[in-house]
Amino acid sequence: MKEFNSKEIEAFCQKRIELITLLEQGQLTKENFIIENYELMSGFKRVNYQIESIEEGILKYHYFNTMAKKLMLEADAIEFKDYTNCVKLKDRAYDFYSKKDKITLSMLEKVEFKEVEAYFIHMNSRTLEGQIYEIRFNNYEKVVLHSKDRKILYKLRETGCFSDEPIASVIADYVNTKIY
Repeated sequence: MKEFNSKEIEAFCQKRIELITLLEQGQLTKENFIIENYELMSGFKRVNYQIESIEEGILKYHYFNTMAKKLMLEADAIEFKDYTNCVKLKDRAYDFYSKKDKITLSMLEKVEFKEVEAYFIHMNSRTLEGQIYEIRFNNYEKVVLHSKDRKILYKLRETGCFSDEPIASVIADYVNTKIY
């Protein structure tokens, strides 16, 4: 059973680029970008890990990443008021991040690790420096994924796609903007 039809995927990819452009132009803050993406993605239910195309992978990566980020926003908002629920929200977010990484690996396998660049990115956070790496799919517009997953990192290194020299993220302003 197919989850998404090609028109849904195409419409999503177009809207995704529009939101990225608004963010790049400063018309959306990081928080508003996450909320806009959440509204875009919240209509999708029961998203699985199988992908038929890179475009479908982008949609699913975006879905899991957006759900995780929205939960982290909610957790941060109650961190000092309701610690127990904050932890529960973060646990759910980490589950979505894990699912996002499964999609990332599927996408890399789909392109056979070709036309892919990956490297650690400079982070303003000392705890994240040397932990988060960026994966660029060079044959696709604005497809920049992030992960901390060690299995993906291992496979990127094994296939010669990973450079150990840390560099600035292509979306450095976004990844280094903290939401309060």
